[in-house]
Amino acid sequence: MRALAAPALVVLAVAGMACHRPPAAPLNPRAEVAVTVDNQNFLDMDVFIVRGGQRIRLGTVSGLSSHILMVRPELIGYGTEVQFEVHPIGGRGNPVTETISVRPGDMINLTIPPN
Repeated sequence: MRALAAPALVVLAVAGMACHRPPAAPLNPRAEVAVTVDNQNFLDMDVFIVRGGQRIRLGTVSGLSSHILMVRPELIGYGTEVQFEVHPIGGRGNPVTETISVRPGDMINLTIPPN
């Protein structure tokens, strides 16, 4: 598991990217990417994926809850670089994560801290 800290309020972790894993079957280019969002903030959050300068809304996660959002396979290629942006509904600012490389079938954990 690889963990990244964002410059603002968002913490991101990518699962399934160990350095020493046995050879696996070829990646399924049609596999979705699962983004588990743990919103520890009181505010509801709109979650976006930012890819190639394009911002695409994935969904909303209620305050103090967790939800799994799926990223359509056509948005993710082999080693696609993306960022995640969250917009607090009724709040200010749009924190953005660091850029990460995502492949089809990856599972991503996104934690939105209380403040």
